Amino acid sequence: MALALAVAMAMTSTVPASRLARSVLPLLPPHYLSFRWLDNTARNAESAAAESQSVTVNVAHDLLRKGHRYLDVRTCDEFKAGHPPGALNIPYMFRTGAEMSKNPQFLDEVSAHFVKDDAFVVGCKSGRRSLMAVTDLQSAGFGRVANVAGGYSAWTEKGLPTSEQGHGEAP
Repeated sequence: MALALAVAMAMTSTVPASRLARSVLPLLPPHYLSFRWLDNTARNAESAAAESQSVTVNVAHDLLRKGHRYLDVRTCDEFKAGHPPGALNIPYMFRTGAEMSKNPQFLDEVSAHFVKDDAFVVGCKSGRRSLMAVTDLQSAGFGRVANVAGGYSAWTEKGLPTSEQGHGEAP
């Protein structure tokens, strides 16, 4: 009620906006005085975007049967241990000791094998690296890419077909 009164007064008087703001701020509930709600809104939007660009392993398998390609962004050693049949391996990150560092040539290497209109799915071990890769690919103009939620771990848990070194493509 007090807020409505302050707004009504502002509309009918010549009170400077800064003075009005100082008079209205104490009337606002505390959660409007922090930007935490804005951070949560942004986080929810990012989460929704991630979900909208992810597919389950079963959907990914169906897409492969319909002509999509599989980009495996795991390390070369992970790829050699097993991968979906026909997958192309371009690591998104390299292992450097105990840490991982981003492959600085990733987008160039992908561009050598895919055009921006190609439809393909991107997978890693658990779905984290591939989600980052999908985000980078979409920012670079690849519009028909999807993350494989759960990655190769979920792929093998569902009993979907796998290959070992020699049966997939390497860059």
